[in-house]
Amino acid sequence: MPVPPDTPDPHRDDPPSTAAERSVARALAVAPGPCRLGYVERMTGLPGPEVADVVATLTARGLVTDDGSGLTVGTALRDRLLRGLPRSLLGDLHRQAARLCADTDPGRAAAHLLQAVRATGEADPELVDQLATAGPVDPSTGADLLCAALARADAGNRSRWLLAAADLLVLAGRSTEALHLLSAELAADRAGGAERALLLGRLGAVHAAYRPSVALDQLRRARTGHPVGPDQRGWLLAVEASIACLVGHPDADGLLREAGRAQARHPSPLAGARLAVARATRAMSLGAVHTARDLLAVDPSRPAVRGEAAAVRAERIAVQLALGAYEDAATALEAAYDDLPAAAGPVLAALSCLRMLGVGELQEADAQARLALDRPAGPVTGEVRSALLAVRAEVAYRLGRPEAARALIEGTYRDPPWPDSVPYAPLRLVAAADPDPLRHRALIRSAAADVTRSARPVLLVAQHGPRLVQALLLLGDVRRANAVAGQLARVAERTPVPLWRGAAGHADALVRRDPAALRAAVRALRATGARPALADALLDLSRSPRVRVAEARTAGQEAAALYGRMGAVGDQERAERWAHRLDRTRRRPAPRPLGCGLDALTAREAGIAELLAAGATKQQVAGRLYLSFHTVDTHLRAIYAKLGIRSRLQLARLWDGRPRPTGTEPGPTVPARLSGPPDASPSAAPRSSRGAG
Repeated sequence: MPVPPDTPDPHRDDPPSTAAERSVARALAVAPGPCRLGYVERMTGLPGPEVADVVATLTARGLVTDDGSGLTVGTALRDRLLRGLPRSLLGDLHRQAARLCADTDPGRAAAHLLQAVRATGEADPELVDQLATAGPVDPSTGADLLCAALARADAGNRSRWLLAAADLLVLAGRSTEALHLLSAELAADRAGGAERALLLGRLGAVHAAYRPSVALDQLRRARTGHPVGPDQRGWLLAVEASIACLVGHPDADGLLREAGRAQARHPSPLAGARLAVARATRAMSLGAVHTARDLLAVDPSRPAVRGEAAAVRAERIAVQLALGAYEDAATALEAAYDDLPAAAGPVLAALSCLRMLGVGELQEADAQARLALDRPAGPVTGEVRSALLAVRAEVAYRLGRPEAARALIEGTYRDPPWPDSVPYAPLRLVAAADPDPLRHRALIRSAAADVTRSARPVLLVAQHGPRLVQALLLLGDVRRANAVAGQLARVAERTPVPLWRGAAGHADALVRRDPAALRAAVRALRATGARPALADALLDLSRSPRVRVAEARTAGQEAAALYGRMGAVGDQERAERWAHRLDRTRRRPAPRPLGCGLDALTAREAGIAELLAAGATKQQVAGRLYLSFHTVDTHLRAIYAKLGIRSRLQLARLWDGRPRPTGTEPGPTVPARLSGPPDASPSAAPRSSRGAG
């Protein structure tokens, strides 16, 4: 009697009962995703018609699902099928699946092989070599596969697999695990000096993003302390040279020459890619950006240079930013996000934020930097963190929130010694934006040292260079201001593009107080997309004491409008105040430097100025006010800068001629006993009555 069509199958939920059903179900259970019939045929060894009949039976009973993309088994059945299998049989199934998928789907094959190694502890060396470092295989999966295979590897494969695993862990953003793996192997000391040199070299390469001093030391020891093959020596030299070029080490050029000779004698794709990055980094440090672009003619998509692909792509984007090619940089960033592993996400985010900062997309830069810090897609190195925090701090300064910016800088920067300080250069540079540069005097001076050692720190954001010069001038440090302006001039000479003609001309005009140079800088910057740099130059042109009021008013109003379009409300308010001041008078305001004048003196500076104008020495002022001699000297430099003077005689004349409240007359000079002991009573050292400080 036939069964009615709506009658449920009484065997629907029964597990596979025949050998063919179990074989097909197991083949589907070990697969990490939907499978085609051909895969099942090869896994089971059954003829096609029989496999089709078994699949139809299992599908009718609800044990197998066919959604159009392939065949799958339910989670409950998968667990039941695999839970009772002997480990050796489970390992054989995964290994067989890996062999079947190796040519068509290396990613799935690597996942199968990893499960096989974990199940049995045994690895197929040939298959591990084929899959672990294959391009389509995720670096994290490849690293896990090699680490799992290390437990049963012979001496010939162990060293090679361990170094490859460390490289893949770094690519996957698991640098800490790579450090632990390499350090443990070094401590075990299983092999001779050559292997130890290779381990030290890999350790140095990993440390480069965190502690350049440690990296350079380890690479030097690896290169000089142990015998290595010519290929490995070339790679070690290229890595050491790249780090030395990045930090501005005095041995950088010598290392580059030695690495170039090693690469010429024994060419290696990986060492060649790293050497190209090193040479480009050196060219950037000299300000020769076009040369850096030409040196990066490396195809990062080749499997042989997979480990250097992220570095090559990131350096190319940095070159585009330094040339002012902001649209090209945006396109390259989008492509890099799609092509590179997720571990490169924070580096790309930092470059993207710097691009937005350079073109004036302030709110977008701040939002992306905040997101990259709060929810990073990969490891955030010191250099990346510094760049992201510097972006947020600069946006805060431009929004008129200096306290928020100071909290970001002072809460992060710890002032490590050189060369470990180099990754934190962005934070030191952004400190120059503070309206009170004395708060960050040490950071600003060390930023000047960075720039004179290497032009790279100021290349990615055009406004950083002129602003650093301005901060140094406000600190009274003319020597360092000239040095930074000279470095920017060399960049403009070696990279003759409008961006650097404008930035270098702006810096030079600040040092020489030359309005003609400022006008030329503004003209050059108009041809670029660097809106913040243009707005800053316009505001400085408006403040220049040798510019006519009408021209100054127009420049100030344009600067305010530019700041407003960027959302830089703090800078906009500052520019509008200056423009309104020009509107209220037919005559030019007093020709003093930016932000200067008696009203700009702090209470401490006014007190020191009063005593010095009265004839006291710096030592006497230090004793009177319980300050160190160096503190008084620093305040004196700031006073000179704000008042636009250069000598004590000018200070005394200016102080005597300042406006006083009605009825106030000049008093006597400070007596000689002002230099009495610090614990002297106030009556023993009367203050001058020349006016309120």
